[in-house]
Amino acid sequence: TFPRTVTLDKQFRMHPELGDFVSRNFYESHGDPTISAGKKDHEFFHDIPGYEGRVLAWFDIPKGSEKQSKQKSWYRKSEARAIAKEIKRVVNHESSLTFGVISFYLEQVKEIWKALLDEGLAEEVEGEYRLIKSLRSTEKNGEITEKLRIGTVDAFQGLEFDCVMLSVVRSNTIELTEDEKTWRQKFGFLMLENRSCVAMSRQQRLLIVFGD
Repeated sequence: TFPRTVTLDKQFRMHPELGDFVSRNFYESHGDPTISAGKKDHEFFHDIPGYEGRVLAWFDIPKGSEKQSKQKSWYRKSEARAIAKEIKRVVNHESSLTFGVISFYLEQVKEIWKALLDEGLAEEVEGEYRLIKSLRSTEKNGEITEKLRIGTVDAFQGLEFDCVMLSVVRSNTIELTEDEKTWRQKFGFLMLENRSCVAMSRQQRLLIVFGD
C-alpha cells in the first residue's frame, strides 16, 4: 500500500483551499475527521507571474499523445517541454520560493530532465542529469533548502514545496465502458487514490497541473 500523507500534528501546511480539497477527497471520504490547514490564507501569499492570487491552475496541453517506453512506463514529450519552459519562466522570480515537479511515471521524469537540459536549467555529468548550480538550493526561513526537485510521486513522500507542477501524462483515445479494465487502461496510475493524494498535497502555495 502507498500511505496517504498528513503531518503529525494533523494539520496541512498549505493554503486552506488546497487543504480543504485534500481533506474532503482523500480523508473525509474515507470517514476520517476533517484536517485543517493550520494557517490563514494570507500566510500563503505569492505573486508568481501569471498565477497571482491563485492556488490552483490547469495547464492544458491538448496536442501530443502519450507513448510507452520499452520498460512499459508512459511519457509525453509535449507536456515535458511545457513544464520545462514554465519552470524557466518562474523559477527565479523570488529567490526563496521552492518548486517541485512530480509525475506518476519514471519515463516522464526522464523526459522532463531532457527538456530542462534543452532549456539550460540542467546539465549532464557522466550520464546523469543534475540541475545547474543556481537551482540546487536556496535560503528559506534562515535555512538552506532544496530549490527545485524533479521526480516520481515516490520521491516526494513527506516533502513540501511552495509550488508544485504535476505532470498527468495520460492522453489517449481509449473509450470508457462499464468494464473497469478500460478505466485502468485509460488512466493507469491516476486510478490509484493514495498516489494522487501524495501528488496533490506536496504544495503549500500553488499547484499547477499539466495535462490533456
